[in-house]
Amino acid sequence: MNRELSRRTLLATGMLAAAAAYLPRMAFAAEKTDVVVIGAGLAGLNAALLLAENGCRVTVLEAGRRIGGRVFTSTEIEGSPEHGASQIGRSYARVLDRCEALGVKLAQGSNIYDNYAISLDGQLIRPGQWENHPLNKTVGAERGVVPFALGSYYLAKTYPWNTMDGWASPEALANYDVSEADYLRRVGASSAAIDLVARGYGDGDLDAISALTLMQEMGRAKFEGKGVPTSAKQDRFQQASFLSYRILGGSSRLTDAMADALKGAVLTGKQVTAIDMTETGATVTCGDGSSYKADYVISALPFTALRKVAVTPALTGGQADAVKLMPYSGQNQVWLRVKAPYWEQDGIEGSMWTDGPVSMLRQSIAPDGSRDSAVAITSGVKGDALDRIPAKERGEYVLSELARMRPSTKGKLEVLGVFSWKLDPLIHGCRHGYHPGQMKAFRPTMAQPHARMHFAGEHTRLMEVGMESAMETGERAALEILDRI
Repeated sequence: MNRELSRRTLLATGMLAAAAAYLPRMAFAAEKTDVVVIGAGLAGLNAALLLAENGCRVTVLEAGRRIGGRVFTSTEIEGSPEHGASQIGRSYARVLDRCEALGVKLAQGSNIYDNYAISLDGQLIRPGQWENHPLNKTVGAERGVVPFALGSYYLAKTYPWNTMDGWASPEALANYDVSEADYLRRVGASSAAIDLVARGYGDGDLDAISALTLMQEMGRAKFEGKGVPTSAKQDRFQQASFLSYRILGGSSRLTDAMADALKGAVLTGKQVTAIDMTETGATVTCGDGSSYKADYVISALPFTALRKVAVTPALTGGQADAVKLMPYSGQNQVWLRVKAPYWEQDGIEGSMWTDGPVSMLRQSIAPDGSRDSAVAITSGVKGDALDRIPAKERGEYVLSELARMRPSTKGKLEVLGVFSWKLDPLIHGCRHGYHPGQMKAFRPTMAQPHARMHFAGEHTRLMEVGMESAMETGERAALEILDRI
């Protein structure tokens, strides 16, 4: 008999509920499986599917009630926007294969926005005016690069390796795990260019960001062959937009289909509190008192969540430090209805990059050409400041700031909803990163198997970026376990 079904049947008759009143929370017998996967995002689900397809019994434990992790198509905000993963690159072979196998329909074009105007020091500047604008204090060829493309411009131009994973080599870790500010100085960026990158970057302080974090992503884009070009006029999302795919009905269609394919093996509301391992197996305990025995465990949790789990034997060295210390940045989103085309009033591009408390306004262009929505995105310390404002007031504050920087938006935008990854109680951020020196300290060991525990998740990626990187790490963890079996 299906164990989960039998427990639900007992609950329906009141028998299990009555017994539970007299038993300690930990008294329920542990269920047995071959592999417990913790986390039902892309990485965990891909690992579980690969293991199941190779004959393993798999149980996936998800702390939340929603499947997908950072793949999150909102159902609470008009238009069902994507809070997380939205763009599927043409080289995302694992994602594309899964979509085809599961009948998840794709369409071309993702993250299509109007071009960006520039709001700098209170002045609104069209991108075509930037090169010769008085506020442009950059030098030489930099002058032709818009502020929001300066960082990727230098990283792509000076990427020092001829392989995608060159950033992970011992030589790279020894010589390039420096701050982004130091790296930009090293490759000849002017102080004005570095200042502009810092002003627009969510975390602000370029001395606190390892350049290798950003080089990792640049390496994949640079070696895609006919992939995304390097542009001095567009950010990397714009450059990729028309070359990428989107999932019809929202990206959550993919993770939902992956969970369905596991035929009941994904259990939600199971927040893991402890992983206890011996020479012969592992026991995974959840906050609701349930426990699961397995031969092996895969943690596909972000380190912000894993650091709350008691692991025995304890992690050590650089691996323990990575789990405890790896920084994660948040992203605050304010979703907006466009009530009238404000860009027609001022004759300026619909999207906007700013050096103010709102990082950017992305004015969306739908596949049918309609332009009735936008999103204000703010990351890093700027996003943290918005997180401290109550949700309802946050939207109104963002509207007032947009109107201050761009008067034509006043009365033309309406708040549909707000969302913050940093305030998500199970994830606490949308993007991992490294401080200078942390890649050298963490990378060699942080994804290595520990006793009977293996690691997946975008933070353990090597070759890929975005959604594909999560799939890559789930595949690696599954193959590690299959090799041991």
